[in-house]
This record gives sequence, C-alpha cells and structure tokens, in this order.
Amino acid sequence: MDVEDIEALWKAKVDPATLSIMGDGGGMTLRERFRRTMQYQKVDRVPFFEFGYWEETLSIWHEQGLPKEIDNEWRAYEYFGIENWHTAPINVGMSHGFEGRIIEETEDRIIAVDGNKCTYETNKKGHKSIPHYIDFGLKTREDWKEWIDKLDPGTPGRYPDNWDELAARYNRRDYPLSVPIGSMIGTPRNWIGFQNIAMMCYDDPGLLEEIIEKLCALVCVTLERGLRDVEFDFGAGWEDICFNSGPIISPRFFDMWIVPRYKRITDLLKKHGCHVSWTDCDGDVGPIVKQFLEGGINCMFPVEVAGGSDPVALREKWGTQLLLVGGVCKHKLAAGREAIEAEMRRLKPLVDQGGFIPTVDHRVPADVSLDSYMFYLKLKRELLGCGKLQPQYDESKV
Repeated sequence: MDVEDIEALWKAKVDPATLSIMGDGGGMTLRERFRRTMQYQKVDRVPFFEFGYWEETLSIWHEQGLPKEIDNEWRAYEYFGIENWHTAPINVGMSHGFEGRIIEETEDRIIAVDGNKCTYETNKKGHKSIPHYIDFGLKTREDWKEWIDKLDPGTPGRYPDNWDELAARYNRRDYPLSVPIGSMIGTPRNWIGFQNIAMMCYDDPGLLEEIIEKLCALVCVTLERGLRDVEFDFGAGWEDICFNSGPIISPRFFDMWIVPRYKRITDLLKKHGCHVSWTDCDGDVGPIVKQFLEGGINCMFPVEVAGGSDPVALREKWGTQLLLVGGVCKHKLAAGREAIEAEMRRLKPLVDQGGFIPTVDHRVPADVSLDSYMFYLKLKRELLGCGKLQPQYDESKV
C-alpha cells in the first residue's frame, strides 16, 4: 500500500485492519515469507505483491472480459490471487490540509488550489493527466508559519481512536505490516515546487533545513507510541525525487541534510526490531542509492525500469545490502507474451537469490491487455514461484 492508498483509506474512514487478508492457510504465513525473503532465507513461495492499476485500466479490462464487479483495486487483488501488505494508519504528515477550491472550470479543464495551497491545472477529457502545477503555496519564511502547526506531532488524530484494539489485532497477524516513515524531501518539493526548492537551497538553506528537520522530528516523535505497541516488518516512505536522468537533488545535498534525518528514523525502527525500510521513488535512483543506504533506507521500491532503475544492475552494483521490490518493466507487459516471458526469465535469477519481490514497476497502465496481465501473473506463479493463492478464474486456460 503506498502513500496515496493510505490517504484514500483515511478519507474514506476505512480501517485497513478490516480489509481482506490474503492468507493461503498452509505452510509459511505471508508475513514469514516476506521476512525470510528480505533476509535472503529460503521460502516455500515468494510473496505475490503488486502495485495497483491506472484509473482507466480496470474499465478497459471490463470490455476485455474482466467481470464488471471487479471495479476497485482490492477486488482486483482478490480476483487475480494477489497478496498484499498492510500499512498501519498512523499520520506522520500534515494533521490536516489547507482548504482546496476551484478557480476556473471549463468543458475541457479545471484550474484549482489543492490542500497544499498549490495551484494546478488538469484535463477533464481523455486519460486523466498528471496535474500541471502553476504556483506553489510555500515560498517564504512567512508562508512556512502556516505549515508549522499542521506538523505538530501532538495534534489529535495521529492515531485512530481504536489504536489499542488495532495494535492487539496487529500483534496476532499473519501478513506483513509496515509503519509509515514519511518523506524528507519529496513532500517539501510538492509544497515549494521543483524550481523553487532548487533556488531555496542557495537563497535560504536555513529555511529548507528547518522544514526537513521538522518533518524528521514529526516522524520520530509520532512513531514512538506505535513502535512500543507493535513489532512492524518494515518502514515505508515516499520520495519520488528522481527522473529518468537522475535525482532532483545532488548526492552532496542528500549527504548534508537527508542522510542524518533518515538515520535517526531508521535507527529508531531498528531499536524496536524493524530492520527493513523502503522508500517509494520512481526514476533513476542509482546516483543516490549510497546515500539511502547510509541513511538506513535499505530497500528500493518500485525500481522503475524505464526510469533507469534496473533491478539486475542495482543488485550487481550493491550486492545483498540492497533489497528490492518491483522491477518488472510495465512496458514489457504491453509488448505481448514473448516480451513478458523474456522479462520473467531475466529476473528469475534475482528472485532465486532472494532479497527481491517482483512486481510491476508502477501501476499497470491501460495499454496492457487483460490477457497479457493474466499471462504475466501466471508466469509469476509458475516460473518465479510467487504466491500460493489461486485466482478466481481457471488459470490453466490463460
């Protein structure tokens, strides 16, 4: 479950612990498989994780034979026999956003202000576009004052009201459970803007470091309660600070301001028995893997191949100190069965070695056919030895 999913569940007032757990009823539990895979130990089957779908994908698959009632990610996971981890509903971000509003709406587009006080434009027709940001809400020290109270770890609502009950259930679980560890630079970039944050590094580095420190302290203080109550399997963060040409910040910047903060967070997790921490970062993470590792972030996700983060190359360079989740090129799925099988066979030695859980390297786009996706899932089960759940259809006919 990524940051967007967690936020969606919070807004929908859904308790993640009530969601269907993908257990197979025999052999190792999914939690055991995850922990052993992340420690390069033998498993009966590798966890069968995936990373969801574009908004349009399931609708297009309905036209290709997917039952109409499979209309959201959770139902799709059950239908396809996909397992999943859960993330504890602990809020390590803003306690509440700013009030959003629509500035202009036409037949084709919307211009609006979001909960981060950022102005964006998005289209209304065709494929849903990534919002084009026009202006940003955090530019000056005066602006920053409006954020500070929203980042107070003592703000009510950091934990759900039924946390004690949830913690008791979590301690009886048979599935992997993550604890959110936030974002040190990706979130400030969203508030400030790419060009603006680059300029702030020079114009007001003290302000930028103050923002990063505030986020780090928020995570550390907020997690103290949860880490006392529950033994988590991994920390899950989010950055998205890389393009296909590399990161938006330099390794030197990362060394100075980000590594020490992540080290404080991951040291806290390790103190409580949680030794795996990953960050969700698209693009080419290669130039800053060293910095992530020094900060205790020892797992990369989703290892976006087209973005420059090939799992085979990363393992060759960093060896077993780097764990990987993701790494199956989504464009290969769109290229047909021959390309899919070649990709699966390319990744099989990595799966056999351990420390790697293969998933599509982001949400499955709408140009991947239902037939190709089902063929991919079948190969994951049969060739890569992933999962023990059976799909809700006859896979022998795929």
